[in-house]
Amino acid sequence: MNTTSEFESMLENVLNILRKGGYTIHLVSYPEDRRSIDIVAKKDKDVVLIKIAIDADKIGNLEVEDLRKSSIAYSASSIIVSKTYRGRELEDDVVYVKGNINVVSPELLENYIVRKEKPLIYNVKGIYVLRLDPQKFCERRAELDLSRGELAEALGLTRKALYLYEKGETMVSLNTALQLAEFMGEDIFKEIDLLKDRVNEEDFTIIQSEKERLDKELSSIIAKYNYIGVRFKRTPVDIALKGAKTFSIVRQDDTSSAMRKIDDAEEIANLTESLLIVWKEKTGLKELEKLIKKLE
Repeated sequence: MNTTSEFESMLENVLNILRKGGYTIHLVSYPEDRRSIDIVAKKDKDVVLIKIAIDADKIGNLEVEDLRKSSIAYSASSIIVSKTYRGRELEDDVVYVKGNINVVSPELLENYIVRKEKPLIYNVKGIYVLRLDPQKFCERRAELDLSRGELAEALGLTRKALYLYEKGETMVSLNTALQLAEFMGEDIFKEIDLLKDRVNEEDFTIIQSEKERLDKELSSIIAKYNYIGVRFKRTPVDIALKGAKTFSIVRQDDTSSAMRKIDDAEEIANLTESLLIVWKEKTGLKELEKLIKKLE
């Protein structure tokens, strides 16, 4: 299927979805190339401006800006419907963001308009995030009789981070969201209203747990010095790095079994003739990089 016929097929699919949802539709044909709006749809008093794309990454900044400005000028919603973004096929339960405009697959649009199903997950700048419902979050924490400090400690976050979550002032990374869901249930997250909710990419911030931050920095070191990293879930050693030398890495925690974990990891390191690294803060990674440099 060539690009033109693929676009026409997508366009017809979106039109059918809108018809099923009871929308009045107008197709925009000007300009012929690189237009910012392909469809204007209306239901009751709600107007939606829609741009269709095979790959949303190919839509230019001028078209995106025009689409955004048009939605402001006409008090309308705006959305991009695409098959792929940045070369990857869109997931049907994830809302992507380009130029502060929601980007969705036709399947997600149909779920939202026809089946009245709302997604939970955003992908902003390549990061999967969710937004907490502050009221439900506070209510659930109170029901569970967990202090902010107790919950923060369990998740490896600061009390300030939990405070911001309760205020709804920051997004939650997917890893942290999974941990929160285990403690408090999935209904603490806000569903995304495609035609009303927006994420401002310029103001986008998330708070990473200490574990996520350290994992990111560790991955950077592994790539920099051409090491292979192996992660474990059921051994005293959390991560083994293999390169010019082998390292056994252990995350230190405050549990009652922490010392036993370190003792066992030390024995494993001795018997395998690997170097043991124990870290709790960033200093552990600095020590690791210094050791790797010495061995280069």
